[in-house]
Amino acid sequence: MAFRRACSYEATIKTPVDPSTYSAILVTFRQGDIIVNKTEDDVTLTSTSVVVQLTQEETALFEAKKKVHLQIRCYASEYDAPGSKIWTMVVEDALDDMILPEVEP
Repeated sequence: MAFRRACSYEATIKTPVDPSTYSAILVTFRQGDIIVNKTEDDVTLTSTSVVVQLTQEETALFEAKKKVHLQIRCYASEYDAPGSKIWTMVVEDALDDMILPEVEP
């Protein structure tokens, strides 16, 4: 897995049960001291997965050619709060890391 700096990124994470059964979801991207967290308000749920997106600005926070770690944690109750394994991905460089503006119609 990898994503490119200063480009948007989308990941689909399968969950063991319908993610709508969780009352809290936290998806964390971390590279050293840089942390980007996404909560249930920031993600899209399907019946089997959590879809999380990073913006150009968020991917630009991470340093190219270094690893970023990704983990999802969920909460249903005190004894039902699973956490995924930690996935590792590499940040790929962009030839130009300028953040592109939204084009108006």
